[in-house]
Amino acid sequence: MGLLGYASSINAQTGPNLGPWVQVNTVNPASYAPGFLVRDLKTVSPTVAWAVAEENSAAGNPTSFFVTNNPAGTQFDFGSVNAANGAQNFQTGNISPVGMAGTPAASTTAVAATYPPTTAGGEILRTINAGISWTKVTNASQFNPGQNGFCNWVHMFDANVGVSLGDPTNGYFEVLRTVDGGVTWTRLPQASSPVPQADEYALARSFFVRGNTVWAGLGSSVDANLVRVLKSTDRGLTWTFSTNTTLRGAINRLAFKDDLNGIAYNTKAVAGALSEVNVIRTSDGGATWAPITPVNARTGSFFWYDIDAVDGRYYSVGARFPEAAPAVPENRGSSSSVDGITWNNISLAQPFLAIDVIPGATAGTIAGYAGAATDATGSGGIYKATNVIALANRDASLQSVLSVYPNPSATGAFTVELGSNLQAGAQLTVADALGRQVKSQTLNATVVGSKKFALDLSNEKSGVYTLQIRTAAGIATQKLVIE
Repeated sequence: MGLLGYASSINAQTGPNLGPWVQVNTVNPASYAPGFLVRDLKTVSPTVAWAVAEENSAAGNPTSFFVTNNPAGTQFDFGSVNAANGAQNFQTGNISPVGMAGTPAASTTAVAATYPPTTAGGEILRTINAGISWTKVTNASQFNPGQNGFCNWVHMFDANVGVSLGDPTNGYFEVLRTVDGGVTWTRLPQASSPVPQADEYALARSFFVRGNTVWAGLGSSVDANLVRVLKSTDRGLTWTFSTNTTLRGAINRLAFKDDLNGIAYNTKAVAGALSEVNVIRTSDGGATWAPITPVNARTGSFFWYDIDAVDGRYYSVGARFPEAAPAVPENRGSSSSVDGITWNNISLAQPFLAIDVIPGATAGTIAGYAGAATDATGSGGIYKATNVIALANRDASLQSVLSVYPNPSATGAFTVELGSNLQAGAQLTVADALGRQVKSQTLNATVVGSKKFALDLSNEKSGVYTLQIRTAAGIATQKLVIE
């Protein structure tokens, strides 16, 4: 249980360089003084998003939500996350839409993880009318405060299946699953549930989902204890733990750029002042972790308020640590990285609090939303990447020799030919026309040495797909057509 704290100064500095980010939520905003901090986002599509916001007046106040309400994804409805049949004045960890991109339900139906601000407990709430009303969908035995239960987060994988992680009760983590779109939730049996170490618990918002896999950062009530990562590859049915990481006390955020490579971090404070930002990295899917030290430079820094990852690249927003001088624009902004160590600035000066990005409509790009602070009327506070952010430079040498045939293919079977200068470890992905990844593999030495290999998409539907090969030098892409 618990949340990551942020620096108290959240106002944008003079003349921020927003790069591709454009402020939205500026037309007919809801008038809720004194303003809000957008702490968590879920980008469903380039034009649909949900957000969690908390009042800027004092910590511990009930949290609220934003949801897009126009075709362009630039205007938002706003309201409280409360249910008539549930407890009032709970805080909200996160909101997850019930449905996939491109379906109407994704902008109207959602579930929310809620919890009391100072004690144990929690509830999952559900809306079917874009937040006009919410209904409690968990029962009194779930996240039971008498057993120190706590609702940390909830995630829907699609319109039917979802999972929520609670703190340990009765000697094992409380994992709830739904198979009916969040209407009802059932706890995993003890035999299938993860067993905690002494003093171990989960944290609100400390989780990351990629496909059917979810990773959760854990914490300890003993700050000196080394902490672990919890992982499920089957939508929460079974779970495994990592070895102890080098982080102590908590893992505040984590993100995976592919199935194997991820980063995570925590922060430490002394007398209320930030004293440490500790970053770790994995290359085996989260089984083991090692510390890394991100480089702070004028051209790019790791910003520690929030992180995300998609299509082979990490993204960070917020402030860097340590800050060289408050007046320097590059102390705050957004940045990207392929290795978690060297970062490239995307925007400067605006200290975004949250980020959630997805693959863009064009191969090699992303789209999404970032959160910040609204003004006193509730205006602003949300930024949209309307101009997609380039993921990486083109690998010109590979692009010039990359060849795929037959293309179009009547069967979904292709042969991919590569150049002789490609090295093992390059990452291949294939995405459909909606940007959903349908295939991912690492090109090993055997494949690279043969200079060609078979690509089987016979299980995919007719349509246009994008093949992408990522290398240290950049990316190469090729459109594929299945007839």
